[in-house]
Amino acid sequence: MANINESGCADQAPLVSIIVPNYNHSRFLAERLSSIRNQTFKDYELIGLDDASSDESLSMIRAELADFPHQLIINERNSGSPCSQWLKGIQKARGRYVWIAESDDSCTPDFLDNMITLMNQGASLAYCRSKAINEQGNEINEDSIYWPDSIDSEQWKSAFEMENLRFCQRYLVNANVIPNASAVLFRLQSALSCLSIAPTLQGLLFTGDWLFWIHYLANSSGRILFIPQDLSSFRTHSGTTRSSSTSAEKEALHIHEYCTAIDFIASHPIFEEQAGRKKRLLSSGWDWIYLEYLYRCKPNHLQRLTAQGLHGTLSTLMLGRLALSSHLRKHYFPSASNRLNRIQNWLETSEARIKALIKAALT
Repeated sequence: MANINESGCADQAPLVSIIVPNYNHSRFLAERLSSIRNQTFKDYELIGLDDASSDESLSMIRAELADFPHQLIINERNSGSPCSQWLKGIQKARGRYVWIAESDDSCTPDFLDNMITLMNQGASLAYCRSKAINEQGNEINEDSIYWPDSIDSEQWKSAFEMENLRFCQRYLVNANVIPNASAVLFRLQSALSCLSIAPTLQGLLFTGDWLFWIHYLANSSGRILFIPQDLSSFRTHSGTTRSSSTSAEKEALHIHEYCTAIDFIASHPIFEEQAGRKKRLLSSGWDWIYLEYLYRCKPNHLQRLTAQGLHGTLSTLMLGRLALSSHLRKHYFPSASNRLNRIQNWLETSEARIKALIKAALT
């Protein structure tokens, strides 16, 4: 790994450290770096990290920032983990606040101004909604559903503030409702606590950010502030980690990471009251992962019954969740579920008729 200072940085610490992790995103770097340079807020340092790109990323970064103070950190070998790059940037940061500006995303010129206003109100973490854009930078209207809206259809439609612990126990215990790091500003000192989970984050492609936010909020006092404006843009393209893959191996890895994340959550002290097997058995919060398992791994009936492809907490809870959830049964065993529903309906109808007959006989 080489640590290269491309041009001198001011000695005085800036208010914000902007970290731009990049891997093979040369075609998006001009827009990303331009969106940073055009921010109306100017008190920041820029730290670029290239994770051993094989495209023209390095020459693009150097061309775009030839006249702009920045630090560029180059990996000789790919880390295989976006969050490992986050942590490397955090260790180099000098600002009070940190912005992870993903190299394939974009934002409005007033993004930082808005986020700093929230941080100055005492937020430990501030974020906004993100809109989906395609490779050309055009908004994807037909696929612009904001992921957290599927968890709570109203919460992210308006501005709110919430204590860190409550936010974790209400939302992050079930899913990552901070879906785009590029839409977030957070505090450097609290983020340094996440260095302790570096071994856990190492190698995680899909769930590292979820665990990062949990650990960050669990180890920082205060509250989250959110605004519903689309000040950040998340780019959807074939190279993003969220894109679906035709590789069975990659899809299995996706599910493996979900299981690892749930085991991390189930053992985390802040979720102690919620993580008991009985309570999780009665909760539908993780059911979306079972549906992802069906969609991504396409298990046969025997594999579904034995939870092949799942491990840990999700595996031990699956049969119980199947027994309790008609929604899951419908997806896991459609024909059997239909038969069970018919039997249940028949029993309910029969019970109602028997009660009616008894009532008629007694009156």
